[in-house]
Amino acid sequence: MTESPYQKAPQGQQNAQALVLQGRYEIIDQLGQGGMGTVYLARDHRLHGRTYVIKKLRDDFFRDEDREKAMAFFMREIEVLCDLKHPNIVDIKDHFPEGNDYFILMEYVEGKNLHEMLHERGEPFAEEQVLEWSVQICKVLNYLHTHDPPVIYRDLKPSNVMIDTLGRVKLVDFGIARQYRDDSDNTHVVSAGYSPPEQYWGAAEPRSDVYALGATMSFLLTGQEPLALQTSSPRKHVETLSEHVDYIVQRATAQDPWLRFQNALEMLEELEYQPEVKRGLPQGNWLWGGIIGVSVISLALAILYVGWHSAFNAKQDGQAIANKNEKRVGTLEKELKDVADREQKVKQQLEILRRHMEDEGKKKSQEVAPRVADSQPESGTPGVSPMPLPQVSPLPPEDTMKAKGPEIIFQEDSEAQLTDPEGLAPLEEDSHKSPFGFPIFKSTENR
Repeated sequence: MTESPYQKAPQGQQNAQALVLQGRYEIIDQLGQGGMGTVYLARDHRLHGRTYVIKKLRDDFFRDEDREKAMAFFMREIEVLCDLKHPNIVDIKDHFPEGNDYFILMEYVEGKNLHEMLHERGEPFAEEQVLEWSVQICKVLNYLHTHDPPVIYRDLKPSNVMIDTLGRVKLVDFGIARQYRDDSDNTHVVSAGYSPPEQYWGAAEPRSDVYALGATMSFLLTGQEPLALQTSSPRKHVETLSEHVDYIVQRATAQDPWLRFQNALEMLEELEYQPEVKRGLPQGNWLWGGIIGVSVISLALAILYVGWHSAFNAKQDGQAIANKNEKRVGTLEKELKDVADREQKVKQQLEILRRHMEDEGKKKSQEVAPRVADSQPESGTPGVSPMPLPQVSPLPPEDTMKAKGPEIIFQEDSEAQLTDPEGLAPLEEDSHKSPFGFPIFKSTENR
């Protein structure tokens, strides 16, 4: 394979081997490489050395279909970014071909991503800091989901969230983002641990981004990578976390989309709610009334009465606030119990599917027996000793087989294909629906 001319030059030789694109953008460093492209730092010769990020589409694919799929993602990223303008989204400046390659010119964000920051820190972030970042991300998701047309990000994870030098969130890498339509089929691209179940079947929607934000919060709060297809509970790892933030993460990462926050705005409201803030009572004016009452007794008595009445009303207001908070906590506890009940039902359904997969394997082994019997020689053939035919149990009736369980959703031996972070694994969608209401697909290996 021919080495790409855009690879990072050895230290100390970058100026001598510098490549200039479009006659103005000098490649000065390689920032990273992903599944579909390489990212470089470039200097603009026309704008006093202003720096940009240039993303180049990979050119080392072995299969033409992989190259075509990567090109489709590359062009979709351009299409999506060109239509978005938000202070927390990396800004696209230009795109152009150069020779046989294609490039995107983007804003350079000076900072680090959350995944790098946590590993350099060596410990989880404080709850208040995670909530602050999550509020910013929620506002970006609300912007994307309410955009015309709506956009689903589909790749929210710590490595795609940059924090600039001013502490602002910047979402980067919109390579698998796409415009969302209810009647469209979405490509199944996933990041294990951060993608919800429906995204494994190519049915990503706005609530899928809510799930990914909950999983990202769990990672930042615990330092532990979230497990795939499981509800996250950060308090299981860090007991000092508040029940409120644990509730937010659990609800956001519910396996059933209908148990999650139904949109980013609903999650934002819960993130900004502060149940432990103690509200002080208004101070009365009785002291000043007493001072004035030294000279005017009647006025002092009147002020004392007003101060007492205000304090009494304030006390009632404080009690009302406490009652309201207590009622809200009770409601949240009930919702959390409902989430646990629904989660248990989902686990039972998954167990039924696993048992069904085992039954399918046994059925296939039974189907092999008749073919072995057909291959045996006849008893009258000279020189061959007659052999008794094996007894084959009759296949169960078709209706009985259908009653064993629902259609297979996925098989564990194809998980490596499902978790392909760049979505390049060839998968085939099935027109049936899973018990959760989204499309299902099968691996082509078992056909």
